[in-house]
Amino acid sequence: MLTFVSEQFFKLLKQNQLDTFDKVWNYQVNWFEEPNERRGGWSGVGKVALPNKASTQVDAKTYAYIKKQQNHGRLTWRHPLRGEPTFKREFDRLTFLAEHQFVAPKVMFYAESKVDGKQCAVLMTEALDGYRDFSDLSFSWWKAASKTQQKILIKVLATELRRFHELGLVHRSLYPKHIFVKNVDSSPEIALIDLEKARFGWLFWYRAFFDLAALNRHTMCCRRTQRLAFLKTYLKQEKLTYTSKLLARMIIKRAQR
Repeated sequence: MLTFVSEQFFKLLKQNQLDTFDKVWNYQVNWFEEPNERRGGWSGVGKVALPNKASTQVDAKTYAYIKKQQNHGRLTWRHPLRGEPTFKREFDRLTFLAEHQFVAPKVMFYAESKVDGKQCAVLMTEALDGYRDFSDLSFSWWKAASKTQQKILIKVLATELRRFHELGLVHRSLYPKHIFVKNVDSSPEIALIDLEKARFGWLFWYRAFFDLAALNRHTMCCRRTQRLAFLKTYLKQEKLTYTSKLLARMIIKRAQR
């Protein structure tokens, strides 16, 4: 069974006795909400604070998310009968993004094992310190922010999503709550979370349409002119081409369903 322990967090996990599957699996966490039951199993996530004894700061803690799942898998060509844990895809995607310097939660620990004959997996990631999710800041921030601040955020968001798609990935669940923003008032930084459904897609236009349609549909705070500015920046075009206009119409039509 696969086990991954990050070198960066190895000492911290060792100090807190969270360096093996059994220790993480048996660690009591407070669920954000009741575990999601589907696919014939369950999956849940909780946040923990890990004391960092190696830090020079008093009462230093590292915040992390621990995800656990049991019999919550998906069929793949490599695993056509039993499938593999859905967290395995998220682990693979987070590792891939880290290799390409795209900001996303850092993987601290991942492991798979069987418990009472059932397929189980655990995934631990470092919390995004200082970030807020886009849905949390949308209405309140948008109302208070200057036009310049709004313009900068739109440009950074469009640029980073374009870079994500150029890596060949489609998020497949790109809602405002899955986009995290840091330093929103000055120099915004973007991070993506919840990559459990993300996959590689062959066609760039498909990746763009699928994700941007979902984002457009669930982002209510932006004006039409700002949505247009976002699309122009994303497509790297001063003036939309016929193909780009067609994409825009498809995105709008999808949002109206």
